[in-house]
Amino acid sequence: MNLVDYSTVIRDILIDFTSLYFLAYVILYRKFRNTEMFVSCSLFNIFILLIVMSIIRTDFNVAVGFGLFALLSLIQVRSAQFTKTETAYLFGAVTLAVINGSGIVDISFILICNITVVLSAWFIGTWSIEHSANLITVDNVRKMSVTLDHIDEDAISSRAVMAKVLAKTLGGNVQSFEIKKIDYVRDIVDLSVIYELPSDEKPQHADNVDMGADTFDNSAATSAKG
Repeated sequence: MNLVDYSTVIRDILIDFTSLYFLAYVILYRKFRNTEMFVSCSLFNIFILLIVMSIIRTDFNVAVGFGLFALLSLIQVRSAQFTKTETAYLFGAVTLAVINGSGIVDISFILICNITVVLSAWFIGTWSIEHSANLITVDNVRKMSVTLDHIDEDAISSRAVMAKVLAKTLGGNVQSFEIKKIDYVRDIVDLSVIYELPSDEKPQHADNVDMGADTFDNSAATSAKG
């Protein structure tokens, strides 16, 4: 059995977790508030990192390792379908796991690869997300799947017309949308829409609570003096 260099293992895990922090937490969770993608990317990264380390650093059967990766193709996500941009983020997390778990001796090469993945996700991925209906960007918006029970050719051919139709249907300002499917047989249109919440559905912020508390305290003090 091959002896494992644990100093290299710890080094690679620290590098991987640092890159994963920026990719999954800073970008996907802190910036876009996408909890599902944050969890998916994090767990995929950690699990695949351990598999790759086991294959490379031990007498783990390579055929068994390839069999485990082949099983991934059989897994079907039963929740909402990932968009192409979200899939790219997931593949980025897998890429980090494979690079950092391969036991590469040249640390400069590892760092360059990690920085390239994170910066690509930040600049290219952010631009793509901000120009499509893939991820939620702020707290006061909602992402949902919408099915229109009639195909309006004017709306299909014009984004401005479609935005007005969706705004009227949802009762809110539509920030972006993406047409997922047009079914002429059933006469329906499936879309992914991000729209601003109506004022009565927006959450009350802590600043308002604090201001209210101060007002209450001042009123109570005034009443006490009276």
